[in-house]
Amino acid sequence: VILGAGAIVTAIFAILAFRKQSLEVRLLQQGAAGQQALIEQQAEAIRLQANQIDLQRQQFSDQQAISRQQAGVLELQAAELQASLEERKRDAKERRRTQASQVFITQEIRPQARYADMAERTDLPPVIAAQVHNSSGQPIYDVEIRWHRGTAPWGEPNPEPLPPVMPQTTAEASRRFTRGTSLDASGAVMRFTDAAGDRWQRRPDGDLQEQQP
Repeated sequence: VILGAGAIVTAIFAILAFRKQSLEVRLLQQGAAGQQALIEQQAEAIRLQANQIDLQRQQFSDQQAISRQQAGVLELQAAELQASLEERKRDAKERRRTQASQVFITQEIRPQARYADMAERTDLPPVIAAQVHNSSGQPIYDVEIRWHRGTAPWGEPNPEPLPPVMPQTTAEASRRFTRGTSLDASGAVMRFTDAAGDRWQRRPDGDLQEQQP
């Protein structure tokens, strides 16, 4: 009887221990399942973040491509604008030069000037006569002749002022030089103001230069 009772008690304790172990196993299984679910949620979140990063990377790449295209368009527009500005500058410059290009100066050497009664003499001091020709359709103003002997100014007054030269007319000034003057390197340079108020310099060789105010 005692052995039977002991066996019953042992069985009861074994059953209780088994139930306890079963409960612990179930709890462990539930915890593992919860942990697995959490891991799966974290993995899904990571996948979503990776997808977002890929999308952002693609958007950034597309934006870079668009920016490069826009930069190319802007560079082309800038080049076209620069070309247009340069063309306008050339046109404006040509318009400014329109009247000035029709004004020129010529000069001639007159070794017998003021010596008509001594026409046979050839050793007289030479005279250089400068003619200002205005073939434009508007007057020119502040006309002056700058005389030079070589690279140095020559004679008085210098510059020599002339009255306004009307359209299609010619004005003249002359100056005597000393014997032995290098006439190839001496003569006159003209400066004048056109109808638009721009100042110009004209040489007998045709060189035309705009003068700064």
